[in-house]
Amino acid sequence: MTDILIPASGDFDAWPRGHACCLAIDWDGTCKDTMTAKWRHGFNLAITRIWPALEPYQERIDEVCYQVNLVDEATAGVQRFVALTIMMERWAADGLPVPELGAFARAVADVEARGEQHGTATYRRLQGEYGYDDAPLRWSDLSDEFIARSARDAIVFDGCREALQGVRERADIVVVSASKTEAVRDDLLRDGMAALFDALLAQDFLPKPGTLAGLAGKYDRVLFVGDTTYDARAADDAGVSFYRILTGREADSWAAAPAIFAAAIDA
Repeated sequence: MTDILIPASGDFDAWPRGHACCLAIDWDGTCKDTMTAKWRHGFNLAITRIWPALEPYQERIDEVCYQVNLVDEATAGVQRFVALTIMMERWAADGLPVPELGAFARAVADVEARGEQHGTATYRRLQGEYGYDDAPLRWSDLSDEFIARSARDAIVFDGCREALQGVRERADIVVVSASKTEAVRDDLLRDGMAALFDALLAQDFLPKPGTLAGLAGKYDRVLFVGDTTYDARAADDAGVSFYRILTGREADSWAAAPAIFAAAIDA
């Protein structure tokens, strides 16, 4: 089984530049239908396990998880710890008995502002400095357990594999994701798609804007393929081109992708 290169954080020299153009491909919701499983059968259920005082409000927990992460154009696609702080603010505004996460929220905001990776290792390292407990990290770990069970049947969108195979010899292709590195790696291996990519740049690498900016410094042309307005903003911030896989129209979007890819490669 072909594995995939996972570079150390910020190491853009870990793989050789083979072509002038790089296709940076988001994974969850772009290549594979995993987002519903994550936010309707994973993160939301872990919330009430870690913070039992919220258990009577599971219906509202579910609703906000869905809205923030899958529907709201301003927030859909944000990294999980960023999403957690946004959701907690909304539940607090509703009068729910949310935990005090002020110190953790400050750490998340500072990590985002500095462009660091949002991995659990980062937040374990910052615990002493900011003084928060490990509940958000336990939430993340438990979420992954639920997600692993619920996402097993998620499918790669029609046309995705073929579109990437069609340009594999003409462009360098990397995964750019805010999801947990090992979770994406496991998906790529399970679906037999690891060989299509030169590297996996996920949660343990850098946030998407920093990753895309680094790729822009390495390649003459970069096209980022994602599924949310957050992805579009990340591309804009990094000064790279963007192609959106439309939610609910993924197969059509991937059917149109080869022409978009060819134009980016030949520009």
